[in-house]
Amino acid sequence: MIELARNGEVELWTSAFTLAEVWKKKCDNEADGVQEEQDRAFEDFIEAEFFKKVNVDVDVGNLARRLLRRHPSIGKPQDAIHVATCLISDSDELHTFDERDLIKFDGSLPRRDKIKLKICKPPAPPEPDMFPDD
Repeated sequence: MIELARNGEVELWTSAFTLAEVWKKKCDNEADGVQEEQDRAFEDFIEAEFFKKVNVDVDVGNLARRLLRRHPSIGKPQDAIHVATCLISDSDELHTFDERDLIKFDGSLPRRDKIKLKICKPPAPPEPDMFPDD
């Protein structure tokens, strides 16, 4: 997907919340995610032209809260923020590796334009060319 975006074939949208969410503290107090020495590289990556950033504003926050009330199995406020961001932005797809909470909402949540949001795992990278041109 990143290569497609770099080539201008698709747009990648992300919530500005992603900048904070990539660092997590687990219940056992062990930190996980982007390490401090990787911060600048991650920030530069997200600032690439092919990423469109959506701010977490009052509309996103209100919709996220309403989604959590209406669909408690979304589970986490941060997931609701990502879903709300997609719905408000009329995104075509929400890519997630979280198969327990979000995938089950595929095709059931209406975006602003009334089209249902597709929620799926990211596509697999293409296979290397078996017969490269020599």
